[in-house]
Amino acid sequence: MLARGSRLVWAGVMFGLVGMTTRWAESYLLGSDMGHIPISNLYEVFVLFCLTTALLYLHMEARLDNRQLGGLVMLIISAAVGFLFWYGAIAGAHQIQPLIPALQSYWMKLHVPANFIGYGAFSIAAMFGIAWLLAGRLYFNTRQPSRPWLEELTYKAIALGFVFFTVATILGALWAAEAWGGYWSWDPKETWALIVWLNYAAWLHCRLVKNIRGNVLAWWAVVGFFVTLFAFLGVNMFLAGLHSYGSL
Repeated sequence: MLARGSRLVWAGVMFGLVGMTTRWAESYLLGSDMGHIPISNLYEVFVLFCLTTALLYLHMEARLDNRQLGGLVMLIISAAVGFLFWYGAIAGAHQIQPLIPALQSYWMKLHVPANFIGYGAFSIAAMFGIAWLLAGRLYFNTRQPSRPWLEELTYKAIALGFVFFTVATILGALWAAEAWGGYWSWDPKETWALIVWLNYAAWLHCRLVKNIRGNVLAWWAVVGFFVTLFAFLGVNMFLAGLHSYGSL
């Protein structure tokens, strides 16, 4: 059953990749001014988030030869897919739109994927944190990974996400300098990206330098997901700024 679940996730990833590739090709069929890689608006980056999160988990699953945490990780992916259906239905967001001038840059092809690898890794870390908190309770049993191992998995996911998010932040600053004439403008999206970066930098510092373990880090990983979620989605919903092209 678990192997069947993994195959279903792989099938979903393949369908998602085919869908993104088709959307990419269709954008060029609509006109040279419409053609672009499909990572330019909230609808498209949610597809990217689902794909990167699923691929990251499948990679970890294969490396660790353990499929028992897939159910938790799929919860976050399923929620994102549900949002996609809702958002596409109410806003017509599935329609291909031309790129606004600020996004007509090669930086987008670098900055956005790196950002969403970070988001995906942080989301997986939150699910591992939940697994740590639920270890020995509910449906968790003796076959589940031990808490020390879950803590190590959480650390690896956050470390991976932190590296990519750092790279994405640097790329974003370079892009901003080219597009807006300055590396940093304290735009709400930039400010919350810094908050996310500082949050996980502090998490890693506490684990590696202060040698903090256990309940604190597990809860912190879960809370960190909601900080990241606000930076990803909440800013678009409630705050206006230079990144308003990603609004709901």
